[in-house]
Amino acid sequence: MGASSPPPIPEHLRSLVVEQDYAAYDAVDQAVWRFVLLQLSSRLGGRAHPAYARGLAETGISIDRIPSIAEMNEKLSRFGWGAVCVDGFVPPRAFQEFQAHGLLPIAGEIRTRGHLVYTPAPDIIHEAAGHAPILPDPIYAGYLRRIGQAGARAFTLPSDTAVHDATYRLSEVKEDPSATAEQVARAEAELGAALAGAAEVSEAARLSRLYWWTAEYGLVGTPDDYRLYGAGLLSSLGESHSCHSPAVRKLPLDERCIDVAFDITRPQPQLFVVPDFEGLHAVLERVERELAAVRGGAAALSTALASQELATFDFESGAQALGVLARVEGAAGAPAWLELAGPAAFAFEQKIVSRFDGSAESTLVLAGRLASGERLDELSAAELLRRAAKGRLSLEFASGARVEGRLERCADAANGRTFSLELADASIERGGTLRRFRRFSLLAAGDFLGAEPGARDRSFYPHAEPSSVRVPRPRSLSFAEFGLRRAFAEVARAKHAPDAAAEGLFAMIERLLERDHPGEWLLRFVMLEELTRRGLASPLVAGLRHELERLEVEYAYEQPIASGLEYLARRVA
Repeated sequence: MGASSPPPIPEHLRSLVVEQDYAAYDAVDQAVWRFVLLQLSSRLGGRAHPAYARGLAETGISIDRIPSIAEMNEKLSRFGWGAVCVDGFVPPRAFQEFQAHGLLPIAGEIRTRGHLVYTPAPDIIHEAAGHAPILPDPIYAGYLRRIGQAGARAFTLPSDTAVHDATYRLSEVKEDPSATAEQVARAEAELGAALAGAAEVSEAARLSRLYWWTAEYGLVGTPDDYRLYGAGLLSSLGESHSCHSPAVRKLPLDERCIDVAFDITRPQPQLFVVPDFEGLHAVLERVERELAAVRGGAAALSTALASQELATFDFESGAQALGVLARVEGAAGAPAWLELAGPAAFAFEQKIVSRFDGSAESTLVLAGRLASGERLDELSAAELLRRAAKGRLSLEFASGARVEGRLERCADAANGRTFSLELADASIERGGTLRRFRRFSLLAAGDFLGAEPGARDRSFYPHAEPSSVRVPRPRSLSFAEFGLRRAFAEVARAKHAPDAAAEGLFAMIERLLERDHPGEWLLRFVMLEELTRRGLASPLVAGLRHELERLEVEYAYEQPIASGLEYLARRVA
């Protein structure tokens, strides 16, 4: 049924993996989890994809308690997947790489009880109860891997970072119970400014839209008869219900969805429906064809130049250059040379051979064949030494570039051909452009073929130390909140007490709530559910139900109190 052990965590991503401190979840957190999962599992029975119900148990998710991510990791290994705990938002590129390797990133924090319906911030309900249950379906799981792989090959633009950071800040502010209206407005304005500054939509942003309209908010079936499979729907009490409204348009999924932007902080105005999970692969395949990394040539080079992110550049000889592209000399389709900024490396067949720490002014890669028609890698060291007059080598390329300098070193690749040259007191010239260097290395590259973001040889990245962060993080509680959480804990412990003792404790806590926390509804629901489970009928049961009905009106029906009462009514019936 799949791998017997979870996929390994790539070394350069280990610093993003944190430890789930399970003991830090208190009785309130457990009550939040149980309330949301009770409502979702009850509500989604006939509305979610068939994989959902059986997938909850198969992936280590219980309605009664927050899941252990370590246990989920073990359960998911049966399906060739694993799970890692992360601290809220992780960079989009890293998120995609995790999924490309078959690892589900799960935020260890859990939403507050004031955001049961929906939270814009990543939390364990969304990522564990939303994403994981569909993973046992092999076609869907394959799609998640494929879109992760595609996303990792999609170039970003500098504006993407500003949009991501502003989105992160807004989601955190909206989830913070102590945030003021002014703070929310400021964060919304920052996101608006970041979006306004993104004049062009990057490949990565387009892939993220496909991910959003499928893995996060996807429907499967037809626009008139569909099931939910997107994690955002499967984990939201609000949108798992409101998505069925005729006001939310249901559109057939195709590649044009990548032109439709989304807002993570608001309900979605439209959703996309795919006939079956095979259809996800078909749409992704058409989107992938347009990626610069797939198209290669001029598209890859111009996109890499605009992105200003680390990339791997491929050449005809089997050599690669790794670095941030700062300048292209000549046409993008047939460049004379590439100029890399910062730390860089030369590689052969995906393995780094030479590294440059970025201390030099720049690193140059000469592309194309020599003026004589030969590729530089086809010349032996002996031939190059023979051509070096008095130790100085002069090379002319078909592009019009001319390189001259003292030959210091000639390195061979694994196939025995020339890989790179090291020249001192050197110059490079083309069409009136002259550059001089005390020393630089010349890659025997051949014609430029293509580029993709990131370092294909992961050893290029600095060594990443494992994170020491533990989540959920410690909370700062007011005296009143501390007392309320103690009451939640006492109610949780009373589940094993005799009926009379439990009812007496609950009556005392209800008097405490009337005095100090008249607006608290979740604890009242927890007590009412426990009394209902025991089959007790008493003035306390009626009083708790009356208070919940009152609070439903007081909160203007914005809290999921009604759905909780409906669940209890069905249970009694």
